[in-house]
Amino acid sequence: MEWYTAADKFTEALASSNPTPGGGAAAAQTGAMGCALAMMAVGTTLKRKATPEEDKPFLMQSLNRLASLKNELKNYTKKDGEAYDAFLAVQKLPKDNAGRENAVQDALWQAACVPADAATAAVRALKEVEAVKEKVASIIFSDVLCAKYLLQAAVRCAVENIRANQACLKNPDRTEELEKQINTFLKSC
Repeated sequence: MEWYTAADKFTEALASSNPTPGGGAAAAQTGAMGCALAMMAVGTTLKRKATPEEDKPFLMQSLNRLASLKNELKNYTKKDGEAYDAFLAVQKLPKDNAGRENAVQDALWQAACVPADAATAAVRALKEVEAVKEKVASIIFSDVLCAKYLLQAAVRCAVENIRANQACLKNPDRTEELEKQINTFLKSC
């Protein structure tokens, strides 16, 4: 399959009237793309003859960390849809079901935690991009900047999805915890 076919399928899935994938999945996938673009820049730099030998171990470690973060963010793309589907399922419980409200609140909490976890991974990736950017070949530096902007967008979009779920949570401890995380995430951008 050509690379653009997969990108087209995800884009069309976002454009559909189905509730998933939605903004949380888009945020996670955007973060994965930011990691992937940074990996390309680091990998290209590693292949260049002009790259100092003493920089290569650091670049290789960075490449490995970015690959791990990319895979983590790709997993959150799927987990976001699963969390929202779980929320929709508990919404269908009879209103007179004694455990319904707790189940709804737990599902909302999980639906907020997935984008929070994705934002955490994107913040870690942003730090990695910042650490490696001075060692990347100047000819490909624009891709490092694009990776940074994609990761920042991932964080900001994840925050919006956290807020959407946070607004419906009734547990003040959970809403406060999410608010602290949101503030930390936004400071990273």
